[in-house]
Amino acid sequence: MHMRHLLASALVFVGAGGAVAQFEPRIVTEQTLVDSEALARLQRPGDVFFADDAESESGFDRFLEVGGRGTRATLSTTMSHSGDGSYELLAPARDGGASGTNATIYFGPAGYDVVYFRRYIRFAEDYDQGNLNHVGGGLAAVAGSDPWAGMGQAGKKPTGDDRFNASFEPWKDWGRHPAPGYLFFYAYWMDMTQDRDGNYWENFIQPPAEERLIPERGQWICLEQMLRANDPGEANGELAGWVDGKLYLHATGIRWRSSDTVRIKRANVLVYIHQARQDNRVWYDDIALSTGYIGPLPGAAGTIVEPASWGQLKSAR
Repeated sequence: MHMRHLLASALVFVGAGGAVAQFEPRIVTEQTLVDSEALARLQRPGDVFFADDAESESGFDRFLEVGGRGTRATLSTTMSHSGDGSYELLAPARDGGASGTNATIYFGPAGYDVVYFRRYIRFAEDYDQGNLNHVGGGLAAVAGSDPWAGMGQAGKKPTGDDRFNASFEPWKDWGRHPAPGYLFFYAYWMDMTQDRDGNYWENFIQPPAEERLIPERGQWICLEQMLRANDPGEANGELAGWVDGKLYLHATGIRWRSSDTVRIKRANVLVYIHQARQDNRVWYDDIALSTGYIGPLPGAAGTIVEPASWGQLKSAR
């Protein structure tokens, strides 16, 4: 993770050098929340095609790959959102070196044009990444039938006929916010903007400063994201995120791809610390993937909460 490009207002996507992308994501969260038809469309249920409640270590067998299985990726029977287990992912201290693990789900070569991805995450009470981390998970679209296609492409801009991706994760903004930081989307796509160093580090798509939320450590949080591919030649792609069942961000007008052979084929959960000076743990539970909105589990653990209880937020201004 390097200095990235920020969505500096609700309407304009600005690069680190001041360049504006040709096709700009539009943040339309407020409009969607007050438009019952738009919200109903966005939250229309679909078909669940993957579900894992983390009740057995053998659940990892359904993943494409699990880094550090049995050591950094284990089944916890002492921490769970529902049932008796969860997946514990550990980024061990490495004297300031990079550390972490991930578990990747592959949907198959056909893929989908629209995917909703729900997971519950719990940060350890002492979780603190220092400056930079990747945690929370995300979705990736690629062309072709290679399950590992598009991996290892950090810093490179997608061409439109190869890949795009978006992750839902927190950032401390160089210490301006308490750990784990505020939630935003971190994305690669064909119209992303270039960093000052000449590379294409993932771009931010995020709410305005006053609407950003910081997850509470030591509590289960339901994160769900929607990724909708655009029609080739059109900038009609979408991205949305929910926190505990409440719409947190909705972005439209995105040109994710230039070819319809690029389809959403992978999801992952992870923890990755760029400069690991302490052990950092997270737990994931009740993972689900669908062609439509999933929402929190019913009952007290899945109820929609008011913003005041979502976490503390320092002003970014």
